Amino acid sequence: MSVTKAARVTALKRVPLFADLSDKELNFLAGRAVPHHFDPGKVIFSEGEPCEGLYVIESGAVKVYTVSAGGREQVLTIEGPGGSVAELPVFDDGAYPASAAALSEVSLLFISKRDFQALCLEHPQVALKLLKVVGTRLR
Repeated sequence: MSVTKAARVTALKRVPLFADLSDKELNFLAGRAVPHHFDPGKVIFSEGEPCEGLYVIESGAVKVYTVSAGGREQVLTIEGPGGSVAELPVFDDGAYPASAAALSEVSLLFISKRDFQALCLEHPQVALKLLKVVGTRLR
């Protein structure tokens, strides 16, 4: 798990969502990112819970999944180092659209919705940079 701000900046730089951010913008996020550790099988967040923020994966693997009314699990994606999960509800103020759990020991950086929005207010160009990445993903 990263301890230093420099290590957090390095982890954030690997995330496609943040690829176009300047060092100043990355430092803003890194200074507010909170390290978390989850053991294999631990749920990080559950579908339908209010979104508190997004997670950046430093190490390990995270499974993003939904569970049907009949109890059947459908894996939507597996994200590894440099990946991020729960970006969408940070933008639209919705609940988490799926659940996420650690597949292995996982080190994550948590960026709260409040801090993410503060970044966009303090550095308005960030919102345009992020829209470009999200738009490319959707396309």
